[in-house]
Amino acid sequence: MKKLFYISLALSLFSCSSSDDTPADTPPPPPVIQTEKAYVNGVDGIGTPNPKEFYEFTYENGNLTNVKGRFYKIFMQMEDMFFADKITTLSYSNNKVILSELEGANFQGYQEYRFTMDNNKPVKQEHYYVNNVTGPGSVADTKTYTYEQDKLKKIYWKFEGPGGYEYFTTYYYSNNNLTKSEVIEKISGIDNKLTTITYSDFDNAANPFKKLYLLNNELYEKSLSANNFRKKVSVTENLNPANGNIPPKTTTKIWNYKYDANGQVLLFFPIL
Repeated sequence: MKKLFYISLALSLFSCSSSDDTPADTPPPPPVIQTEKAYVNGVDGIGTPNPKEFYEFTYENGNLTNVKGRFYKIFMQMEDMFFADKITTLSYSNNKVILSELEGANFQGYQEYRFTMDNNKPVKQEHYYVNNVTGPGSVADTKTYTYEQDKLKKIYWKFEGPGGYEYFTTYYYSNNNLTKSEVIEKISGIDNKLTTITYSDFDNAANPFKKLYLLNNELYEKSLSANNFRKKVSVTENLNPANGNIPPKTTTKIWNYKYDANGQVLLFFPIL
């Protein structure tokens, strides 16, 4: 019995000393924060570089979490207006990403986009308006993404509410670059417009927009290519005879990127 007692005591002391020697839970390392800037004209192809008009992107452990700067549609103006102080945040949880376009104190709410991801690719997006007091309302519109051979092939975009607006987009590629997209607009199930977009004049530089693809439709479009298109031509045709004989409308957008000594795109640089 004495032998058993001493063995038990020894084991107990060994156990206590082991736990005493174990350090307290080690706090996780601080996140790695990285900040980048980009002139508006290099991202959106609008105007020339302006030292006061640039985006500021903040990354946390490689994930984009904060964007300073956003365009707004202004009533009675042909072009959208850039506001450098507007904040967009992105939060990540498992296969979900929530993008919030925050507003100032005078606003009653903000726009929120909820993405379901699969291997870092969106498969579904839901858009809500979030009231600061009552929270999110009903879903405003949804997007469903379809892939073929690891490339985006189709997007189905449906708006809720009156009008029954739907958009069916198909994408075409060559040499790992997006070369064409076709968008059919339907209203109440009837084909209304066809927009054919061609992308050309590609450079040989790496694509700097791949990290920004969730921010808006234009950046998502840019992110689909290995390199960077510098010309985009859109032709919109009327498909509904009830709207009359409307001629096609063509718009062209050109990007004049600046490159470094290694031939890579510079989105931010000193302006002399």
